[in-house]
Amino acid sequence: MKTINHVTTLTQIEQFLFEFKNLARTNGVRFWQRPENMSMMNMLELTELVVTNDILLHLTAKDYYEGPIHDEAHSDAWSFGQNIDDYNVYIKLTITEKKKRKRAECISFHEATHPLSYPYR
Repeated sequence: MKTINHVTTLTQIEQFLFEFKNLARTNGVRFWQRPENMSMMNMLELTELVVTNDILLHLTAKDYYEGPIHDEAHSDAWSFGQNIDDYNVYIKLTITEKKKRKRAECISFHEATHPLSYPYR
């Protein structure tokens, strides 16, 4: 069962991005090895390191699409979008915690399957 918090404030988005970016800088980002993610990175000729340093670490609240999404498959996920080489790329991020250790994760990085709207643009 998936539910979406429809009253996400700029402050909440910025807090998530701040924590995500700090974890990414310290420990890197774990990318989910999904076929659509790998295909998009290959098509754009991007490595996980380049995606992390040149895209994920530069996301802002203006790139926010939706979230946090509460889903059984993962903890709260936040969705963003970026235009990269004429592709509208859908980016879903989360922060997981195991044994009191937090980790930045990229669940999705692929072409958007529908138009994305950005509430803070």
